[in-house]
Formats: sequence, C-alpha cells, structure tokens
Amino acid sequence: MKGAELVFLGTGGGRFVTITQKRKTGGFRLLTEKQNIHVDPGPGALIYSLEAGLNPQKLKAVLISHRHPDHYANAEVMVESMTRGMLKKRGTLAAPTNILAGDTQAAPAISLYHQNMIKQTVSLKPRVNFSVGDIQIVTTPTKHTDSETVGFKFDIPEVGTIGYTADT
Repeated sequence: MKGAELVFLGTGGGRFVTITQKRKTGGFRLLTEKQNIHVDPGPGALIYSLEAGLNPQKLKAVLISHRHPDHYANAEVMVESMTRGMLKKRGTLAAPTNILAGDTQAAPAISLYHQNMIKQTVSLKPRVNFSVGDIQIVTTPTKHTDSETVGFKFDIPEVGTIGYTADT
C-alpha cells in the first residue's frame, strides 16, 4: 500500500444508531504501510474489522475522542487484540482522562488491567502532541456535551494531513 487508507467501520450517529446499528458504530481505521490505528472503537468495532478483512492483532494504536459508548465501547476488546490476547505489552492507547481515570460521574471506561498491557498511554486534552510510529498526531479542541472531547489531526509522511473532529 502506498499512501494512506481510511476504512470506515460505521459512521455512528448517537444513541439510536448505536441501538439499531443501521449505520454501525465501529469507528474507523487509519492504515499506512507501517501503521494501523483504530479510532473510536464503538460497539461492533471488532466484528466490523473482521468483516472488512482487517486483522485487529496488527493494531499499533487505539485512539478515543470522548466518553460516549459509540466511541469507546469496544476499546478493551481492541486492546486485547492489539496486545495479542493480553500476552504482549505493546501499542499505544490515547484517550481523554475521564476514559483512563474516570471522573466524578463514572469510573474509568477502560480497566487498569487493560491499561497496564499498553506500552504507551497518552492522556488527551486539546493540543497534546504524540506519535504512533511515523505519524504525528495533535489533538484539537472540540465542543461537545462531554467536555473532555478532542479531535485529531494526523500528519502522515508523504501523504499530508487528515483531520477528525469527532461527532461532526
């Protein structure tokens, strides 16, 4: 593969789309020759990945924009895939603090058990810079009902920049 490919595993759309799965809520994959990143793995992310011929064990990163189930509900399953059944500490998990540590309304959305198998964990807020391999990522501010929501700007070598605002 030359360049980059985006594979949409659903376009989501809130609670009723999550319940019916008419537009699916599996998030999307950003694929390059060297990288395999899953963004917003909502319900069905694993099944829709397999249906699309994408091996979840090849994931290098799981990124979550905010704490709504249609964006994170399959995150632990994707972490289990990325860590080869929780047998190999690897990959990047990037998510807002309320996903990783919880807040006054809820406990962490991803267990410490799963977080402890990740090689690199990035706590997100606007304007956080990090990388997954050769892809540079910066989070962008986003207005949403979840105050910790972020968007992502992906700078991909030899391709350019792709932006994702989350819940557009």
